[in-house]
Amino acid sequence: MTMIAYRTVQSMAVEARGIVDETIRFHAVFVNPAKQVKKGLFVPLENGAETLKTAIEHGAIASFWRLGEPLPRYIPNQFPIFFVPSPLEAAAALFERYLEQDRAEGVQFFFALPEDSPLAGEAVRRRLAELEKRWLDARPFKGCDDACQNKRS
Repeated sequence: MTMIAYRTVQSMAVEARGIVDETIRFHAVFVNPAKQVKKGLFVPLENGAETLKTAIEHGAIASFWRLGEPLPRYIPNQFPIFFVPSPLEAAAALFERYLEQDRAEGVQFFFALPEDSPLAGEAVRRRLAELEKRWLDARPFKGCDDACQNKRS
């Protein structure tokens, strides 16, 4: 399993801070800070300073971060932060790159938020729904060969 490489995520960023470790591999990309993940890349939507701590507690090992937004003081110096104009659009671009290249088995993208979550307005929720649908459509069915895959619509 190759997962998503540190270098791939870093290429999405305008700048980065924290440890530079080419051996880091991300198993998940997620927007819901309460989602339990393994070796995740967190994508803050709103209230990044408040949600990042929760995301770290639930498996984030790095995060996208909006350019110009102050970082919380509690972030360890070695924790990788990838500065981007829009964390959600950086995650969408990373997802598209994942779909275009050889897809690493075991990588998960979690674009869903609980319905009562205050972390996203209507426009962001629509974008998340588009990405979630695209993710679900791109995933192979378990036990389904190529002929079966092509029949899905």
